[in-house]
Formats: sequence, C-alpha cells, structure tokens
Amino acid sequence: MASSQPARSQYSGQPVGSAGGSDMVGAVGGRKPARGWSALFTPLAEGVGSLGRRSRSYLRGVGNTLMLSSLLLLGGIAAGALLSVTWQKSGTGTLSALPSSPITRQSGREIVASTIARLEAEQAELKKQIADLRSRLNDLQSTEASRRTTLSELNQAIERQRMAAGLVAVHGPGIIATFDDSTDTSIPQNEDPANYIIHDYDLRDVLNTLWIAGAEAISVNGERVVDSTSLYCVGTTVICNATRLSPPYEVRAIGDPAVLAAALQGHPQMDKFNQRARIYDLPVTIEQKPDLLIPAYNGSFVFKYARPNQK
Repeated sequence: MASSQPARSQYSGQPVGSAGGSDMVGAVGGRKPARGWSALFTPLAEGVGSLGRRSRSYLRGVGNTLMLSSLLLLGGIAAGALLSVTWQKSGTGTLSALPSSPITRQSGREIVASTIARLEAEQAELKKQIADLRSRLNDLQSTEASRRTTLSELNQAIERQRMAAGLVAVHGPGIIATFDDSTDTSIPQNEDPANYIIHDYDLRDVLNTLWIAGAEAISVNGERVVDSTSLYCVGTTVICNATRLSPPYEVRAIGDPAVLAAALQGHPQMDKFNQRARIYDLPVTIEQKPDLLIPAYNGSFVFKYARPNQK
C-alpha cells in the first residue's frame, strides 16, 4: 500500500512543492538561491504569452484576408465561365468561332485563305446582283421612255383634234373682212329695205367661200365657227352659237391672206352679194394681216341622238 506521506527532497527533507522547498530548488553545493528568481522569469513568461497572442491574432487576420481573396478569385472564375458560355450560346461573339485546338501558323493561313475565298464569292454574287438590277433598270427606263413617247404622241394628236374642233385659240396670217349695213339714210319708193342690210345667208356665203379658199379657222364678231355653228336672222340681227350679233360683222380667217382676199372678191359664190353691195352701198373692207388671233369656241356640244360606236 502506498504511503500517504508526502515525498521529501533528498537535500532538505522538505516535502516537494512546499513553500520552503521552492526556495531550495536548484541549490548547488549547499548554497541557497536568492528569493528574486521567480521575479526574473515572470516578465519573460508574460512577454512570450503576449507574443503568442499577437501571433495568433495576426494569423487569424491573414487567414481571413486569404479566405476573402480566395472567394473573390473563385467568384471571378465562375463569372468568366458563365460569360463565356453565354457568348457561345448567343452566337454573336467571335470567341465561339475560334477553334478549340491551338492555332498554329498553318491553321492561321488556312483560316485567312478561307475568309478571303468567302469574301471573294460574296463580292462576285453582289456584282451579279448589281448587273441584274442595272439591266432591270434599263428595261424599266426604256419602257418608261416608250410610254412617254406614246403619251406625248397621244397628247399631240389630242391637241390637233382640239385645234380642229375649235377648242383652242389659234393665231397666224390671214384676213379681217368687215361687212356692214348700207349707209344710205333714205330708201327710194318701191325698193325692198332688205336689200340695204346684211343677212344671215350673206354671212353663210362669206364663210363657205373662205372654207373653200383654204381657211383653217374662222370667227364672226369673236364667235368661233365650228361644225355645229348655225347662223340665222332674228329681225335685223344674226344669231351665231346662240349669241346675238349686230353689224358691223367682223369676219376673221386664218390662211393664205392673198388667196382668201381674192376669193371674197372674185369667187362665184360671192357674185350675188358683191353685186348687191355695189348697188345698195353696203360697206365691205378686206385687210390682209401677217398675224391675227382667233379665239377658242366657248360653247357646248349637245348630242341628242348620236352615241359613240362601241364596236
């Protein structure tokens, strides 16, 4: 059985760990160490403990920094991978077109040659399209020019027909012939007063003579004579194109001035009128003009029974 007595030092017989024994630890040669021994090691132990605590705090800070840097690095790698996958899926980036294998000098030349061939093929196709479009443009321009020519010819034909119908004003050389009632103030007995005035049939003889002589346009007191024009007397006045005309009657005609004047003076259709004009003193004047104006017909064309032929 173990003894309950405390262990004793071999030098002093004091129990090990007692108050008295603590001063005797390390005695050599029977000399007793000084009591300030513990005071010498106490600051040193405290410094070592403080240094350990600072080291542990520093290491914890460094660990936190390294952990944060690692997290940021991992986040950047993940974002880059996600961006690369998105770029390749969208098909708009150039990275997806890059070969997965490393580009060598030979493969680079092949890529350049392929790109050049593709661009040259596209250029040739574009040139072909341009040529086709130019050909179509030339065809359209030719068609348009032909249509314009046809339209111009139609417009000219319509204008000639309008001129022949008297629907446009015309000018040119011709004559102005004036016919008036007699200047005699007294009519002898047994004479017909109708011999001293201008009648509708006198004017019709004048117009027919001018048409025969080649007149191209005629007017009477500003009224254009057309195919539907009629002349008839109402009392001492003449109705032309539903307009009342009074003497003197000014007849304008475009044509050869000399031929027209000679026809009025010597054509057989004018013999009866010219003889009556000399007997009853009916004033007649004829002037040749190098240029005169005849107005357009401003009336209407009425067709009661005629219809255009649709056959």
